[in-house]
Amino acid sequence: MSDLVGRRLGEYQILRKIGSGGMADVYAARQLQLQRDVALKALRADSPGDDANLKRFQREAQAAARLNHPSIVQVYEFGETDGVHYIAQELVDGINLKQSLDRDGPIDAAEAIDILRSVASALQIAHDAGVTHRDIKPENIMRGGDGAIKVTDFGLARLLTQVDTSTANLTRAGLTLGTPRYMSPEQIQGHAVDARSDLYSLGVTMYHLLAGSPPFDADEPIALAVKHLNETPMPLDRARGKSDLPEWLVSLVMQCLQKSPEARYGSAADLLSALDLAGNGLSSDGTKMSSTTERSLVGGSSPSGVSAATIHLQRVVDQAHRERSKRRRRLLAMTVLSIVGIGIGGWLAERNRFVSISQQLRGPIVTRADSIAQQYLIALTRNDLPAWRAVLEYFPADVDETRNEYHQKAKLQMARLWIEQEQFREAGELLDQLEKSASVKRLYRLMALTLRHQMATEKNDVREASRLKSLISQEAQELATENPSAMETFRQVVPSADRTEFGLLD
Repeated sequence: MSDLVGRRLGEYQILRKIGSGGMADVYAARQLQLQRDVALKALRADSPGDDANLKRFQREAQAAARLNHPSIVQVYEFGETDGVHYIAQELVDGINLKQSLDRDGPIDAAEAIDILRSVASALQIAHDAGVTHRDIKPENIMRGGDGAIKVTDFGLARLLTQVDTSTANLTRAGLTLGTPRYMSPEQIQGHAVDARSDLYSLGVTMYHLLAGSPPFDADEPIALAVKHLNETPMPLDRARGKSDLPEWLVSLVMQCLQKSPEARYGSAADLLSALDLAGNGLSSDGTKMSSTTERSLVGGSSPSGVSAATIHLQRVVDQAHRERSKRRRRLLAMTVLSIVGIGIGGWLAERNRFVSISQQLRGPIVTRADSIAQQYLIALTRNDLPAWRAVLEYFPADVDETRNEYHQKAKLQMARLWIEQEQFREAGELLDQLEKSASVKRLYRLMALTLRHQMATEKNDVREASRLKSLISQEAQELATENPSAMETFRQVVPSADRTEFGLLD
């Protein structure tokens, strides 16, 4: 199908081309009988998978035609003229939110609240009508010239009563049912989806609009899908580069991003209720709330969700982290252990990701690997407490020496994370286990003492720090005699300034 500009399809006079997608072109047109401007989406005859695309095209028209809401682009007609299948719909004089993000940068709190309220209201209408959108993303949300937000492109929509036998085949001709960057974990896995899947996609969309980048990204669709299934996003404040958003708003977005559908809001109506509760006390800039509303939100998040109190704690920890960044870098370097098959340099770079309390409390799904070595690699990639705990829980120790060694390394990593969060009691319990174990390798005992020294320093316990320095010096001398290669690993991962402080000269 060539460019349709200047042609007439039935009662529609094509005026200009305004966009193009994977299977259709979009034109501004004039409906002559009613004398109104419309958007005409025309299916390209040369698009791959013509039959499937035609069915999707029809489904989009049927799904959207069932819905009537100010925040949903209205469909007027589905038709075919001269072999061209088209959808005539409301013409929105504006741009989509991806174009807006590219042009203007990340949005502020007030814009986010407006978008959330509009899209959630549209989804509530769709879900109440038994329709899931399945492709919520910035490109499918329009902002009109009057500022109105409208959801469009119901091409992947399904009736909730229909059985969806399709799966997210991420390799078939480069196509996906949905955009991997915004797809929910259950949609990626080809499981049944419901309203909560759209809320996850909305959470990804809001994170992208607020941070300027999506929570997960990768060059390959499959790699991106794996991140949605297994990784936790960087805290929104840190991705945004500043902590200027209301804590309740960050909490709301992060709860939409929960990997388990049960941990998200149960419906768009529930999300709107939370938004309305917060909105009752907002000022025009979206940053103020009444003390009553704040108490309700801080204490009112579901047990499996992310409360505003958690976000507040995240910010406190982040500030403390920035103030101690130099000491943190030394601590991270010291915990680089002898990792099978992974270079020291790559591991050191990976360790620089600070793990937040809010990440730990979210309890993301941790995939069970086939072996403890693979489970350890997953933990290295994620670098959060659930992932390290999975190494211990999925593969019990005392089976063989290899598992015991992985357990020792995992406990060190967990202790490091607890120390970063100033959870010294939890860190101390793990370090006690390592130091008292008869089977622990001397290198790991030495690393445990080093972490304990870091903990004493953090607590300003000068006497304990001095005692530990003597123990570290003695343990290191014995390790150098017993296992020179292990001592070389220790030298590689502990900064020279710290080794000098411990009295360990090269």
